[in-house]
Amino acid sequence: MDPILSSGSATHSSIEEGVEWWLDHWQGRGKEFVERGLARMGRYEDYIDASLADRGLPPSLRYLPLIEANYSPTAVSPVGAAGLWQFMPETAKWLGLEVGSLVDRRFDPYASTPHALDYLTALHDQFGSWFLALAAYNGGPGRVERAIQRHGDGHPRNDALFTHIRDHLPRETRDFIPKFFAAVRLAEDPAAFGLTVPASERPERFDVVQVEGAASVDVLAEAAGIEEEEIRALNPHLRIGLTPVGQSTEVRVRLGSGEAFRARFAEIPPGDRVTLREHTVVRGETLSGIARQYGVSLAVLRGANPGIEPRRMQIGTVVVIPRG
Repeated sequence: MDPILSSGSATHSSIEEGVEWWLDHWQGRGKEFVERGLARMGRYEDYIDASLADRGLPPSLRYLPLIEANYSPTAVSPVGAAGLWQFMPETAKWLGLEVGSLVDRRFDPYASTPHALDYLTALHDQFGSWFLALAAYNGGPGRVERAIQRHGDGHPRNDALFTHIRDHLPRETRDFIPKFFAAVRLAEDPAAFGLTVPASERPERFDVVQVEGAASVDVLAEAAGIEEEEIRALNPHLRIGLTPVGQSTEVRVRLGSGEAFRARFAEIPPGDRVTLREHTVVRGETLSGIARQYGVSLAVLRGANPGIEPRRMQIGTVVVIPRG
């Protein structure tokens, strides 16, 4: 049986109260939100399940991206954690993930998942408990270690220790285990909680190709014979839709199209592979002003930068400028 779900600590009253709160929330105000997450889960669950099995990890960890990112690979938290596994930039770099303005592997489910599972394994080895490991994943191992040293009272490192030190952890971390258990219950039988989950998204299937040098996603899509939207969905790690100059970048294309892509892409002159430019925002600039500066419509500019909110655009923001 799953070692997390079989823990007797799951029935601790304070944890159970939190579980009920989250179940109530997801049956009410958060209903549509979690329904979307459960549908998106179908896109990645086969890969994550296989990765967990390969490492002998608890199968219930498949629900961690549900509570971290609602299974959206492009999710970004208010403090800058990103991707399915919600890595902060410093943690991702420490684990060996590439984090840059053009390529950010935190947003790549297939690159970030092995690192996330290795990290979870290391945390479990350190703390000897899945409750403590999950708390450390959320709040940081240093914070959990300090709480044990100061308030553990010599208790053995097991799941029960989490309930002993829980009140000395930040609110989000205290709530992380109840939220996890609530997600497991809900996801195992959504209908029992009144949820109507849309048709599960199909698992992603793709070929992997290496792109040498700079190329923009519209050019990649043309060479792959698919829509630009599909290239973006398969490659969320290409943050502004552009591969870096001077290096080789892994790109995913539709299953079975890899060889055709390589042949078509090789025929495109390097000077014609980039149809995008970058503009770094300076003080006083607006998105409409930038559109006028480059002679593109505001609608086109906004379409090329879906993650930019014009009223909240800050100095240093990188705006992608489509070339006509």
